[in-house]
Amino acid sequence: MTSEVWVWCWLAGDAAPTLAGRFQHTRLPGGNPPRYRGEFVYGRSYLRNPNALALDPLQLRLIDRSYETATLQGFFGPLRDAMPDDWGRYVIDREFGPQDELTGYLLHGSGDHIGNLGFTTSREVPPQMRPLPGLEILEPARSVLRGLEEGRPVDPVLQGIVRPNTNLGGARPKITVEHEGKQWIAKFPAREDRGAPVARIERAMLVLAEACGIRAANARVFDGDILLVERFDRARMADGSGWRRDGFLSAQTVFYANAAAQAYAFSGSYFRLAQEMAKFSEALADDREQLFRRMVFNCCISNTDDHERNHGFLAGDMPGHYTLSPAYDMVPRMHATRRREHALAIGQDGFVATRRNILSDCAVFGLSPTRALALVDEVEATVQARWTQVLRDEGLSDEQLSDWAGCFSPLAQALD
Repeated sequence: MTSEVWVWCWLAGDAAPTLAGRFQHTRLPGGNPPRYRGEFVYGRSYLRNPNALALDPLQLRLIDRSYETATLQGFFGPLRDAMPDDWGRYVIDREFGPQDELTGYLLHGSGDHIGNLGFTTSREVPPQMRPLPGLEILEPARSVLRGLEEGRPVDPVLQGIVRPNTNLGGARPKITVEHEGKQWIAKFPAREDRGAPVARIERAMLVLAEACGIRAANARVFDGDILLVERFDRARMADGSGWRRDGFLSAQTVFYANAAAQAYAFSGSYFRLAQEMAKFSEALADDREQLFRRMVFNCCISNTDDHERNHGFLAGDMPGHYTLSPAYDMVPRMHATRRREHALAIGQDGFVATRRNILSDCAVFGLSPTRALALVDEVEATVQARWTQVLRDEGLSDEQLSDWAGCFSPLAQALD
């Protein structure tokens, strides 16, 4: 069974998309679990366009040929980046029925994919985007999203007004709004929060990351428990004609673009990401140091959900080049023991957050042992000195601070 999707790309400086090519997705016979193959070919008119951008400078170069992949369920990295995760898929299944074709998640979503891609079933009609609502939609959205999450009937009038953003990853209900001439992702409380002030904690960690010299997404808290995160892949056109969309690649895309490396142990790792950056980074030394700071920070705050879709790269000024995006989705996670293991490997001791492990591959980040140690000391000292205050500034009580204190324990020197 094969499904076909037309892929559109917002080119630099354009408020409307350009047809880039055709993607075909095939479910292969047999196999448990199912196996898939994806095929992509650029349109010849797109290849002739002097402003054309490669959808992926590593795996989908601007060449007149057919590309194939069997990884990521048959989706090339940038297409997988644009697909929803659990919550978005649940909402699509509820509205349109279970998707026999995985491409349905590209086509039935809200259209507000991360990055600069869009998708249609027709090569004649480009993706259409409705005007974005403002902050006044957030209270009606709370009721709609809670009803969707809990599987309850939702007021059809409200559901027609509120359009969930099903195209962004993650498990939290969210929509996109416009405010003060910018686009914001509004992240709502989820059932698994169990009353924890996650929005305020996440905002505090982004503030703390900035204090540690890390470029982080701009965020604010609305109505006590809704986190507004400014979109760094969108900007209004100077003439007010629409929105610019910037290209985006997740770390997952970067890892899977090098299929030969998938057999290596710890293929999903901070040090491998630092290595791969050399192929496309517009500011390699700065990006590598930023990534190292981010790794240390995640270890210091117990953000062990630092998986490959929680790191990304934005298209730079030079075609085919990218820079490390602002940090996002940084939330401490409570652990039963002092041993903290991360989603990405840290160093030669694997996934464990220890000073020895953090420093073990510092040369890959372009850092001398002395410089790397100084950065670890700097980031950890800042976290230790300021974590309580940034959380107090977001309204957490002394009792709540005590509950979360274990996430900020000093780093262990090495494995016990």
